[in-house]
Amino acid sequence: MKVEFMTKEKDDNLIYVSASTDTMQAGFPELTADDWILVFLLANQKSEIRGKLMFVKELFIASNEIEQVSEDLKRVFKFYPGHYGPYSDVFENSLRKLEMSGAIVTREEIIDNKTRTIFEITDKGVKHIENTYERLPEIVKRRVSKLKRGADQLGHIGILKHVYTHYPEYAVRSRI
Repeated sequence: MKVEFMTKEKDDNLIYVSASTDTMQAGFPELTADDWILVFLLANQKSEIRGKLMFVKELFIASNEIEQVSEDLKRVFKFYPGHYGPYSDVFENSLRKLEMSGAIVTREEIIDNKTRTIFEITDKGVKHIENTYERLPEIVKRRVSKLKRGADQLGHIGILKHVYTHYPEYAVRSRI
């Protein structure tokens, strides 16, 4: 089986980045929803995630396209078709808890004429997740980072197109 994720290069041509299946390393840590959220925020040199829609779609895409973690992400987040594609109540609850604990911070920003919540990991969040993150297989860390970069390149509209095209069963309740 191949893991594929669409990314966009500077010339706006879409390309697929593929990799062959690797087996999960022994001792792969069992992660909670809080842990996965922090892993995604720590990946790609702690780059922020720009919007709740973007964040949940990145987790959803990983649950379908990064074989080493797909079953764990599906089990933890329990994605379902929502008004803007796949969604997870577990994700929403974990975000609130992590923000209240000081592990993440949020701020509002106008992006594409819409107010978006920007998510960043704090030093407290890094301390909480760094040991677990170090135990993740390198292939998982690389693929999560690559997914974040690809999602940033695609933007909100591009990531929705990707999800709606490849996973139409999650668009059945969509308002857009």
